[in-house]
Amino acid sequence: MIDTEVVRGPAPLTLALDRARRHAWIAAWWLGGRALVIVASLASSRGIDALGAWDGRWYRIVARDGYLLVPGRQSDPAFFPLFPIVLRAGHALGLGYTAAGIAIANVAFLVALFAFAALTRDLFGESLAHRATVYLAIFPFGYVFSMAYPESLVLAAMMLSVLAARRERWRLAALFAGAAALARPEAVFLSLPLLALARRRPSAQAFGAAAAPLAAAAAFPLYLDRVLHDPLAWSRAERAWGRHFSVLGVFHAVWHLAGAFAADAWVVRDVAATLLYLVLLGAAARAGAPRAWPAAGLAVVALPLFSGSFTSIGRFGLLAPPVFWGLAWLGRRREVDLTVRALSLVLLAAATVTIPMVFP
Repeated sequence: MIDTEVVRGPAPLTLALDRARRHAWIAAWWLGGRALVIVASLASSRGIDALGAWDGRWYRIVARDGYLLVPGRQSDPAFFPLFPIVLRAGHALGLGYTAAGIAIANVAFLVALFAFAALTRDLFGESLAHRATVYLAIFPFGYVFSMAYPESLVLAAMMLSVLAARRERWRLAALFAGAAALARPEAVFLSLPLLALARRRPSAQAFGAAAAPLAAAAAFPLYLDRVLHDPLAWSRAERAWGRHFSVLGVFHAVWHLAGAFAADAWVVRDVAATLLYLVLLGAAARAGAPRAWPAAGLAVVALPLFSGSFTSIGRFGLLAPPVFWGLAWLGRRREVDLTVRALSLVLLAAATVTIPMVFP
């Protein structure tokens, strides 16, 4: 008699549950970090409304009223359109604009953490991926990932784009890359790692995906030309916000640092962040990160200096993933790892409490 019994593999549900158990630590660190931010914001002078403050107000204005350039004054064309579009969708579902922004930011950050862990595991292995993901979840400047800001959405789209590209799903990679660049200008530098991947298996779709962030960012001035009849509305608005790019910008940022400190001592925070990010990008290169990644990270961190200011570089650097790879490489010894975790948690809570006091 012939044994015709078929040996079956695990059921899909079993596989899904096993996968969920193996990755539950990511959700746990996300939940712990976000809970700390929310509790700390409640302890601040503005309560939970602090998470919708500063630029969150401008994104709500765009979502509600669209773009309007006010020459010589701070106005909303300085803000890229994807996040306001998502806010408007959340509002259509019955949420207030602030509540929608905070909810979207926190959920997107969970997606970003899972995608970041997967990409880091592909590049560096399980051990470094675990540390890097934990550090990202509780990084002191990471309170921004819980605010009504687009950084969570951008980081998630960036990571999903590169994961898709590594699996040669170029159309999906282009979609995510374009979405990231429609939310924050820093995402244009995603073209560097995407181009490096495209060169391995050249094709029109691959190079199209690498060009997608640039094309998406270029579409924004075209849209502004259509609605405001001014393709330079973004740069004009940026100038009113104190962002004027020039080749001597770095020199001015450093030369006028003493005056900037006298006017606002909080500038020390962003100067320290800039130096820290540069060190961590160097550490990422030492850890063996593909060269395109530290180059993209350096552009994200250094380019704002050409506007003549250190302001907000602490926030901008959150969109440079090699920063966290470098930190994880430095934290490979247990005592260093535990110190980074403890210090990050303390600083994350402290930084969140200060949101009403200083622009992120």
